[in-house]
Amino acid sequence: MRRFLPLAIIGAVFLIAIGSGWLLFRGKQSTSSPVAPVPPVVPVASTSPVASTSPAAPASPGASVVQTPPAAATAPVPPPRAESLHVRGSANAPVTIEEYGDFQCIPCAQLFPILAKVEEDYGAQLRVVFRHKPLRKHEHAVLAAHAAEAAGLQGRFWEMHDLLFQNSLRWTKGVDGVGPEASPSRRLESKILGMEIEVRDVLISYAERLELDIERFKTDMDSTEIKARVESDRARGDSLGIDRTPTLYINGRLVPYPSLTGAGLYAVIDAELKGKRQPAGPATAQPTASEQPK
Repeated sequence: MRRFLPLAIIGAVFLIAIGSGWLLFRGKQSTSSPVAPVPPVVPVASTSPVASTSPAAPASPGASVVQTPPAAATAPVPPPRAESLHVRGSANAPVTIEEYGDFQCIPCAQLFPILAKVEEDYGAQLRVVFRHKPLRKHEHAVLAAHAAEAAGLQGRFWEMHDLLFQNSLRWTKGVDGVGPEASPSRRLESKILGMEIEVRDVLISYAERLELDIERFKTDMDSTEIKARVESDRARGDSLGIDRTPTLYINGRLVPYPSLTGAGLYAVIDAELKGKRQPAGPATAQPTASEQPK
């Protein structure tokens, strides 16, 4: 019995040491906070190069990212501009007629059918340019020029140009002097001009006839661009010493007023085509017909 006593004591001490160690280990686990495991890093292969950028500011909660469209897509579309030059005919025509005209001028209206016939007869040999020269004594000439330019912004300058000259003795006359029920012949004979509001209404009716955008037409008539376009032509005419209408240049040479007839224009154009220029008349030559009275 005494032989086994030391072994029992050793075994008991061993068991006590194991138990104490186990209790100490459990005590440490219960007092330490748990640590979440770190997930392994999985490398992701890039499919496209990434540009180097500056650090972005943190987005606010709920904010959405808005992509900026390309500059070309957001660039404002410039408004349409009036033609720098009103031209009818081939750019390669050997003869160019440049007219300075006034839509309220009687001689201009008388010249209109002559020029139309000349254009028809010479065809591709002729190029016609129109420039505004509203005379200051003509009360509604500037407004009519603005109407033609406003129509031009919608591609109908020449159509409005033709209507204004074809009806030059109509759109200038008002109803105050002859009455709203007056016959067309009585209205044509009247020397009383219409008020601006009446003339404007007639011009709008022409725009309706040409199937223009009427609201745009009304706005454009009073626009700064249209006013500048008409004044630019008038200033150019002033710089040339033009003080009456119509004034015509053929291939840059002033046409004498006595030649502003059918036969006269044909003779000047034929001379240009044959290379035999006729002498140009003075810029101050008197017109063949009197101006419309005020």
